[in-house]
Amino acid sequence: MNLALFDFDNTITHSDSFSHFLKYSLSYRKQLFGGLSVAPWLIGFRLGYVNDQQIRIRLCRAAFKNYPSIMLEQQGQQFSTKILPNLMNEHTLQQIANHQQKGDQVVVVSSSLDVYLSHWCQQQRIDLICNQLEVRAGCYTGELQHGDCGYMEKAKRIQQKYALSDFDAVYAYGDSPNDHAMLALADYQFYQGQEIKVSN
Repeated sequence: MNLALFDFDNTITHSDSFSHFLKYSLSYRKQLFGGLSVAPWLIGFRLGYVNDQQIRIRLCRAAFKNYPSIMLEQQGQQFSTKILPNLMNEHTLQQIANHQQKGDQVVVVSSSLDVYLSHWCQQQRIDLICNQLEVRAGCYTGELQHGDCGYMEKAKRIQQKYALSDFDAVYAYGDSPNDHAMLALADYQFYQGQEIKVSN
C-alpha cells in the first residue's frame, strides 16, 4: 500500500478555501473590523516581510476569538457542502480517486481549518492533518491548537501519525513553499501539477 499526501488549498481546490470560509462565516461588520486589525500584517505580507503562516495565525485570532463553537461548527458543515464543491480541481480529485482505487492511504495535509475540512474528508473517506482551533467554555479562542500546520510542521505531523517505512511508496502533491517539507518526504513529488524528478 502507498501513502498519498495532498495539500488542500490550490491543490485539491483551485482557490484558497480559508479566504472563502472567512467570508462565509463572518458578518460584514466582523470582516471590516477584523480586516482593519490585521491590515498592517497584510501589507507586510504583500511586501514580502510577513509569510502566510503569520497571516493565518493573526486572521484566526481576529476572526474567531469568542466565536461560539456550535455556531462555527454549523457554518463549517454548511460550507463543506454548499461552497467547497464549487472550488474543486477536477484533475486532482481524479488523482485522489486513482489512489483510492489502488487501495492507497490518502491524507489531506493542510494549513486550513478542521471545522470545515473534517466534514469534506469524512465524505471522501480521507484522513486529515490540519489546523485546529482551540475551544474554551464553548467558544473558540482564536488560537490554533499545537500551532500552525504549515512548512516544517506539515512534515512533523505526518511523521508523528504515520510510519513512512510501512508504505511501499509515498506520493505528495503540493503547490507552494508551504508544502516543500511535505514533498521532501515523498518518493514521488508533484508540484503545481507537475512531477518533480527525485534524485536517488
